[in-house]
Amino acid sequence: MITPVFPNVATPGFTSHSGNCTFDCNGAQMHAHCREQVTVVKVTGDIDATNIDRLYDYTRRFVRETPGLILDLSEVDFLCARGISVLNMLDNNCRTAGTHWAIVGSPFVRRLLHIGDPSDALPTASSERQGLNVIDAQRQASLAAS
Repeated sequence: MITPVFPNVATPGFTSHSGNCTFDCNGAQMHAHCREQVTVVKVTGDIDATNIDRLYDYTRRFVRETPGLILDLSEVDFLCARGISVLNMLDNNCRTAGTHWAIVGSPFVRRLLHIGDPSDALPTASSERQGLNVIDAQRQASLAAS
């Protein structure tokens, strides 16, 4: 179940992140905000079988909202093995929508990506700032290809 951590704050819905609402979802907290025309979805806590689908649904709703998306997992302590396939689905969603994106991972997430994505197909960054640089490089590559 996904519930607002701050129940007195109006829930802006999944498609808007103009408000300040953090969602608690079975051990993971999710919050979206905008930074330099990029949506940043910040996730903290544990992502396991009980909330991985909610993470996917929550993040996927922002794919078309702005030209860029950063999935910030830098404070995620656990990511279940299914997380790799969910990140690949998000990658496919972003490619289909033409949204440039990057994943910022905690040490645990980076280790899992190293094992589950050995070809480094998923766009990763070590910080939110570097994520913005990755997205900018993707944009430049897209412009050069067209």
